[in-house]
Amino acid sequence: MKYKIFTAAFLLLCIIPSAGMLFLPPTEAAANERLSPAPQFKNEDGSWNADVLDEVTDYIADHFALRQEMVTANAALQTGLLATSPAEDVIYGRDGWLYYADTLDDYQNHATLTDEEVRQVAQTVADMQAYCEARGARFLFTIAPNKNSLYPENMPARYLQSDAQGNYEKLKPLLEEYGVHYADLFTFLSGQDEVLYLKTDSHWTNRGAALAHDFLMETLGLPHTAFADAPYTTAETHKGDLYEMLYPKGTAREAQQEYQTTFSYVKEPRTAEDILIQTTNPDAPNGRLLLCRDSFGNALHPFLAEDFREATITRQMPYPLTQVQVGDTVIVEIVERNLPNLLKYPPDLGNQNGSDPVK
Repeated sequence: MKYKIFTAAFLLLCIIPSAGMLFLPPTEAAANERLSPAPQFKNEDGSWNADVLDEVTDYIADHFALRQEMVTANAALQTGLLATSPAEDVIYGRDGWLYYADTLDDYQNHATLTDEEVRQVAQTVADMQAYCEARGARFLFTIAPNKNSLYPENMPARYLQSDAQGNYEKLKPLLEEYGVHYADLFTFLSGQDEVLYLKTDSHWTNRGAALAHDFLMETLGLPHTAFADAPYTTAETHKGDLYEMLYPKGTAREAQQEYQTTFSYVKEPRTAEDILIQTTNPDAPNGRLLLCRDSFGNALHPFLAEDFREATITRQMPYPLTQVQVGDTVIVEIVERNLPNLLKYPPDLGNQNGSDPVK
């Protein structure tokens, strides 16, 4: 009898995830996760979809009931007992530090660009600068360091670093050779006594973004709010993107700083990830800003918006440099891991149509 009860219980547990899809709300993606779309039995041309069974399998694997709860429980078990991450995009480091797996090549100095491709990147940035300056605008290029480039001490010891040069190390001297106006955030941020990146996120803290803002504006030589000396409050309100990928149903929050600003949004953005954000600040000391950015601009743009009467913050790639006007300030910010995107989405300085943003 006990074997029948055990068998029945086992079968019930197997059925619940699939049967629950009929009764429970749809599973939502966590952080940057992309879930498989619903399978289609027919193609757009009306023919039968030969891959429908594979699509059904992928869909169920991503949407079965209680999936996020099970993923979270499994991650808690593996990180707690084995100090390893079951999420392929997340590296579990010492003291609970989380790192983005896409930064491994940079961390281990495995250049993903050839010498010629790195030179093409430098030439592309130099061309963007020449284009903007020809239109009467200031131009500044900056690279946000990967988290493990600034804070490698908590990376797992199994990830060995070579003595070779990675993409950034190859690119930096070429930026100088090509005369690019470059703000070196690697040197600036590494010289700060504070920890300026989030423990459970792939990005800098608001404090890190505030100090980066000050450095960029000082490099440009423009009047600005000195956020390094501005008051702020701190509260445990931030749910890290890497934490959410690893523990989608986790409830832990990380301390984040909040500053007071006076600028206004032309249209309130849905999220800081919006492709286009526009701001105004009539009392600001500078004219118009075009900030071409990636996800590191989520925290950076409010500080820059404080110093410009108008600001256009865009994640469009190729960069929409045809919008540049006389007197503008153009800042191009890109995170270290995204440097190859400057080859993948080079700006067409004659006819820019744009494409999807890249995180």
